[in-house]
Amino acid sequence: MRKDAVISRIARDTYISNEVKVLYGFSCQVCGLKINTPKGPYAEGAHIKPLGKPHNGPDLMSNILCLCPNHHLMFDRGVFVINDDLSLNGIDGRLLVHPDHGVDLRYIEYHRNNL
Repeated sequence: MRKDAVISRIARDTYISNEVKVLYGFSCQVCGLKINTPKGPYAEGAHIKPLGKPHNGPDLMSNILCLCPNHHLMFDRGVFVINDDLSLNGIDGRLLVHPDHGVDLRYIEYHRNNL
């Protein structure tokens, strides 16, 4: 059975997410994993402060991380959070940050306290 539906969703700017992925060479900022596929490298752009309601985070480089699928899911589900010193809480490690990537600590704090 098919039903017609009208959906309202936020249109993400894939260019911005791709710029973050390119900056990290499509390697995860948590574990360094780079997934190579026949169609090229694969990584996910993870919003620190989510875009949708009720969070209403911005679609900016400072609010996006380059993560492997596993760490993206774990981050979104609160398995780990990022401390202000970029150490990780919930799993071992430290967030790798490229000098040209201005991750905004306000979004890190929001994620830590609201998700």
